[in-house]
Amino acid sequence: MHYLNSDFRSTPLRTLCTSSSNAIDELMEFSKNSLLLDGLTALEYAEYFYGAVLVACQAYAVGTVSDVNVIRESQGKEKVQKFELYKYSVYPKIEPTDVEFINALANYFKHHDEWPQWPNNETVKILRRFDITEKTEFPLKVGSEKLIGYYPDLRGLCQVLETWRMQVFQKWCENA
Repeated sequence: MHYLNSDFRSTPLRTLCTSSSNAIDELMEFSKNSLLLDGLTALEYAEYFYGAVLVACQAYAVGTVSDVNVIRESQGKEKVQKFELYKYSVYPKIEPTDVEFINALANYFKHHDEWPQWPNNETVKILRRFDITEKTEFPLKVGSEKLIGYYPDLRGLCQVLETWRMQVFQKWCENA
Protein backbone atom coordinates (compact mmCIF):
# COMPACT_ATOMS: atom_id res chain seq x y z
CA MET A 1 0.00 0.00 0.00
CA HIS A 2 1.29 3.44 -0.93
CA TYR A 3 1.61 5.85 1.99
CA LEU A 4 -0.61 8.39 0.19
CA ASN A 5 -3.53 5.98 0.50
CA SER A 6 -3.75 7.30 4.07
CA ASP A 7 -5.75 10.51 4.20
CA PHE A 8 -3.37 12.95 5.88
CA ARG A 9 -5.43 15.88 4.58
CA SER A 10 -8.58 15.11 6.54
CA THR A 11 -7.63 16.13 10.08
CA PRO A 12 -6.58 19.73 9.29
CA LEU A 13 -9.72 20.20 7.19
CA ARG A 14 -11.94 18.79 9.93
CA THR A 15 -10.27 21.09 12.47
CA LEU A 16 -10.93 24.13 10.29
CA CYS A 17 -14.54 23.04 9.75
CA THR A 18 -15.05 22.65 13.50
CA SER A 19 -13.51 26.05 14.27
CA SER A 20 -15.55 27.75 11.56
CA SER A 21 -18.78 26.07 12.67
CA ASN A 22 -18.12 27.27 16.20
CA ALA A 23 -17.37 30.81 14.99
CA ILE A 24 -20.59 30.91 12.96
CA ASP A 25 -22.55 29.67 15.98
CA GLU A 26 -20.98 32.38 18.13
CA LEU A 27 -21.81 35.10 15.59
CA MET A 28 -25.42 34.00 15.37
CA GLU A 29 -25.79 33.70 19.15
CA PHE A 30 -24.19 37.10 19.70
CA SER A 31 -26.55 38.68 17.15
CA LYS A 32 -29.58 37.49 19.14
CA ASN A 33 -28.61 39.50 22.22
CA SER A 34 -26.73 42.44 20.80
CA LEU A 35 -27.48 45.94 19.70
CA LEU A 36 -24.17 45.95 17.83
CA LEU A 37 -24.75 43.00 15.51
CA ASP A 38 -28.02 42.07 13.82
CA GLY A 39 -28.80 38.66 12.30
CA LEU A 40 -28.30 39.75 8.67
CA THR A 41 -24.90 41.24 9.41
CA ALA A 42 -23.95 38.08 11.30
CA LEU A 43 -24.91 36.01 8.24
CA GLU A 44 -22.85 38.32 6.05
CA TYR A 45 -19.85 37.81 8.33
CA ALA A 46 -20.51 34.06 8.36
CA GLU A 47 -20.06 33.97 4.56
CA TYR A 48 -16.33 34.54 5.17
CA PHE A 49 -16.16 31.44 7.36
CA TYR A 50 -18.09 29.40 4.80
CA GLY A 51 -15.73 30.72 2.12
CA ALA A 52 -12.60 29.85 4.07
CA VAL A 53 -13.87 26.31 4.60
CA LEU A 54 -14.84 25.90 0.95
CA VAL A 55 -11.42 27.09 -0.23
CA ALA A 56 -9.82 24.60 2.17
CA CYS A 57 -12.13 21.93 0.73
CA GLN A 58 -10.97 22.93 -2.73
CA ALA A 59 -7.35 22.54 -1.59
CA TYR A 60 -8.23 19.09 -0.21
CA ALA A 61 -9.67 18.08 -3.60
CA VAL A 62 -6.60 19.39 -5.46
CA GLY A 63 -4.37 17.52 -3.01
CA THR A 64 -6.35 14.34 -3.61
CA VAL A 65 -5.77 14.72 -7.35
CA SER A 66 -2.06 15.10 -6.67
CA ASP A 67 -2.04 12.02 -4.43
CA VAL A 68 -3.83 9.94 -7.07
CA ASN A 69 -1.35 10.98 -9.72
CA VAL A 70 1.72 10.32 -7.56
CA ILE A 71 0.41 6.82 -6.90
CA ARG A 72 -0.45 6.25 -10.57
CA GLU A 73 3.01 7.40 -11.66
CA SER A 74 4.58 4.99 -9.16
CA GLN A 75 2.61 2.24 -10.92
CA GLY A 76 3.73 3.37 -14.37
CA LYS A 77 0.24 4.66 -15.20
CA GLU A 78 -0.74 7.95 -16.83
CA LYS A 79 -1.93 10.92 -14.80
CA VAL A 80 -5.63 11.63 -14.52
CA GLN A 81 -6.83 15.18 -15.19
CA LYS A 82 -8.22 17.15 -12.25
CA PHE A 83 -11.63 17.75 -13.78
CA GLU A 84 -12.00 14.09 -14.73
CA LEU A 85 -11.64 13.23 -11.05
CA TYR A 86 -13.92 16.09 -9.98
CA LYS A 87 -16.62 14.75 -12.31
CA TYR A 88 -16.37 11.24 -10.89
CA SER A 89 -19.29 9.91 -8.91
CA VAL A 90 -20.31 6.34 -8.23
CA TYR A 91 -23.86 7.53 -8.86
CA PRO A 92 -24.31 7.70 -12.62
CA LYS A 93 -25.66 10.81 -14.29
CA ILE A 94 -25.20 13.13 -11.35
CA GLU A 95 -23.94 16.36 -12.84
CA PRO A 96 -22.49 18.47 -11.57
CA THR A 97 -20.99 16.36 -8.82
CA ASP A 98 -20.64 17.50 -5.22
CA VAL A 99 -16.91 18.06 -5.76
CA GLU A 100 -17.58 20.23 -8.81
CA PHE A 101 -20.09 22.20 -6.73
CA ILE A 102 -17.60 22.66 -3.87
CA ASN A 103 -15.01 23.83 -6.40
CA ALA A 104 -17.49 26.30 -7.91
CA LEU A 105 -18.46 27.66 -4.47
CA ALA A 106 -14.79 28.14 -3.57
CA ASN A 107 -14.12 29.89 -6.88
CA TYR A 108 -17.15 32.11 -6.31
CA PHE A 109 -15.82 33.11 -2.89
CA LYS A 110 -12.37 33.92 -4.28
CA HIS A 111 -13.52 35.82 -7.37
CA HIS A 112 -17.05 37.23 -6.96
CA ASP A 113 -15.79 40.67 -5.93
CA GLU A 114 -14.07 40.91 -9.33
CA TRP A 115 -17.38 40.42 -11.17
CA PRO A 116 -19.27 43.63 -12.01
CA GLN A 117 -21.87 41.19 -13.34
CA TRP A 118 -21.90 37.41 -13.23
CA PRO A 119 -19.77 36.03 -16.04
CA ASN A 120 -20.73 33.19 -18.31
CA ASN A 121 -18.10 30.76 -17.04
CA GLU A 122 -18.05 27.21 -15.72
CA THR A 123 -18.22 28.36 -12.08
CA VAL A 124 -21.42 30.32 -12.67
CA LYS A 125 -22.95 27.55 -14.80
CA ILE A 126 -22.47 25.08 -11.96
CA LEU A 127 -23.82 27.51 -9.34
CA ARG A 128 -26.91 28.09 -11.46
CA ARG A 129 -27.48 24.32 -11.75
CA PHE A 130 -27.89 24.43 -7.97
CA ASP A 131 -30.19 27.49 -8.17
CA ILE A 132 -27.58 29.91 -6.88
CA THR A 133 -27.70 33.16 -8.82
CA GLU A 134 -26.57 36.74 -8.41
CA LYS A 135 -29.81 37.30 -6.47
CA THR A 136 -29.13 34.58 -3.90
CA GLU A 137 -28.58 35.98 -0.43
CA PHE A 138 -25.70 34.27 1.36
CA PRO A 139 -24.78 31.93 -1.52
CA LEU A 140 -22.03 30.10 0.37
CA LYS A 141 -24.36 29.24 3.25
CA VAL A 142 -27.05 28.20 0.77
CA GLY A 143 -24.57 26.10 -1.22
CA SER A 144 -23.24 24.41 1.91
CA GLU A 145 -26.79 23.60 2.98
CA LYS A 146 -27.51 22.07 -0.43
CA LEU A 147 -24.51 19.79 0.10
CA ILE A 148 -24.95 18.79 3.74
CA GLY A 149 -28.43 19.95 4.72
CA TYR A 150 -29.27 22.53 7.37
CA TYR A 151 -27.01 20.85 9.88
CA PRO A 152 -24.72 23.61 11.19
CA ASP A 153 -21.59 21.43 11.48
CA LEU A 154 -19.43 22.06 8.43
CA ARG A 155 -17.60 18.77 8.98
CA GLY A 156 -20.32 17.33 6.75
CA LEU A 157 -18.33 18.82 3.87
CA CYS A 158 -15.36 16.72 5.01
CA GLN A 159 -17.53 13.61 4.83
CA VAL A 160 -18.50 14.47 1.25
CA LEU A 161 -14.85 14.86 0.27
CA GLU A 162 -13.56 11.87 2.21
CA THR A 163 -16.16 9.65 0.55
CA TRP A 164 -15.21 11.02 -2.88
CA ARG A 165 -11.51 10.49 -2.14
CA MET A 166 -12.12 6.86 -1.17
CA GLN A 167 -14.15 6.26 -4.34
CA VAL A 168 -11.54 7.94 -6.54
CA PHE A 169 -8.76 5.88 -4.97
CA GLN A 170 -10.75 2.67 -5.49
CA LYS A 171 -11.26 3.45 -9.17
CA TRP A 172 -7.89 4.98 -10.14
CA CYS A 173 -5.38 3.59 -7.66
CA GLU A 174 -6.09 -0.14 -7.68
CA ASN A 175 -3.10 -2.27 -6.73
CA ALA A 176 -1.37 0.69 -5.05
